Amino acid sequence: MNGKVFISIGVAMLVAVQVNAATRPDTPSEIAACMVDNDATDVRKLLDTMPGSPSEAVAAKPILEYYGGCNDNKAVSGALAWRDRAEIANAALIKRMGKKSFDIAAASQPGWALEIGAGKTPGTDYDAAAAGTRMFGDCIVRAALQAAVDLARSAPGGVAEKTAIDRLSIVLAPCVPAGQNMKVKRADLRLLVAEPLYHLMAK
Repeated sequence: MNGKVFISIGVAMLVAVQVNAATRPDTPSEIAACMVDNDATDVRKLLDTMPGSPSEAVAAKPILEYYGGCNDNKAVSGALAWRDRAEIANAALIKRMGKKSFDIAAASQPGWALEIGAGKTPGTDYDAAAAGTRMFGDCIVRAALQAAVDLARSAPGGVAEKTAIDRLSIVLAPCVPAGQNMKVKRADLRLLVAEPLYHLMAK
């Protein structure tokens, strides 16, 4: 891998959800946290699927039913975009990190990174762009695990976040496939490493 990366990444989604009107979630991260709090079991099933696969679409249905209750009763239908899934993964990671310690050595073990099985067809069995983005995140986590963990634990906008992002920025370019370019917003690095770290913690 030796592509180029530019630090700058640029659902179509009802069940009663317990949400206080005075504290109703209004940001993507808060909505995702609300969904995880209300349906952790189905979130786990979702994150065990291949991005853009038929199984993801099936697993997403019960979760998306909570979207309206978590987002001012806005009913939405359709498939999960990469960012939707990443926000859910980040919320699930935060919840998991609060209950379990992180084994840094686990990054060298198999079974947590996304692998596309032989015979799988992009566009039918998985979404190539979403899967590629996930694998980009896997590479970042593998190359700078402690910095990724520090980022996940940091408060948005704080000094710790900036320090972690600066450390991660060094490993981005080597993780881009040769001949490809990627534009990555600094704020999106947290989402890029969220699902890889979530699966890593499961090992």
